[in-house]
Amino acid sequence: MTFSIVGYDAAADQVGIGLTTVTMAAGGTCPSYSPSGDIVVVQAFGNPVAGIAGVRALEAGQGLDRAVAAMRESDPSFDYRQIGIVTRDGALFSHTGENARPWAGHIQGDDFVAMGNVLVSGDVVDAMAEAFSESAGKALAERLLRALEAGRDAGGQQGPGGCHYDERSCLLKVIGNDVGREVPALDLRLDMTSDAVTEMRRFWEIYKPVVPFRAARAADPASIPSTYDWERENLSANPPPNTIKGET
Repeated sequence: MTFSIVGYDAAADQVGIGLTTVTMAAGGTCPSYSPSGDIVVVQAFGNPVAGIAGVRALEAGQGLDRAVAAMRESDPSFDYRQIGIVTRDGALFSHTGENARPWAGHIQGDDFVAMGNVLVSGDVVDAMAEAFSESAGKALAERLLRALEAGRDAGGQQGPGGCHYDERSCLLKVIGNDVGREVPALDLRLDMTSDAVTEMRRFWEIYKPVVPFRAARAADPASIPSTYDWERENLSANPPPNTIKGET
């Protein structure tokens, strides 16, 4: 009952993931990350043990085939899982186990894997793939979020009796910035809310200017103003909650 997308942006030298589901806090358990920035997603009865086995193999330089074999070896219920992998250099792998609950499937395209399970139909994954492909040239985070929005608008998750599950958690993460190619440029999570994809859009629109600020602060802290001063100057048009308690 999850739909997600992993993607690669060669021009920006970034990889990333967008994920949403009715399951609370899934962004903390479905994806695993190698220290170098490879992303392994295990969803549909997600099993972090399999994800960790995959990223360990990738970090050891064993390649995608060996990483997938290690995941199979670590997980006796592999055929229940849905897996998407993007390595830090853009190599891709996708898998939907035969025991994943319907509708379940994936599309592996140019620089992305879009996938989902317990969905209303394959239209959800089709819409995600189309949104990602048609937004080429945009920032990777924007493309991933547009894919999630398209999947939601195409019907999203199928609930009992034909109803629709709410998206209660959402993850948007991109790896690679001016500080280092293995450093997260952003790592945004909503773990328990309603209409989480819409809320992630609101979060991203506020947070977007913060991405270069955080990279600059890490690179040259002596020249960067305080968070309070910087936000007052740069986020007034779309402000986050106040930094000072009780301030209006």
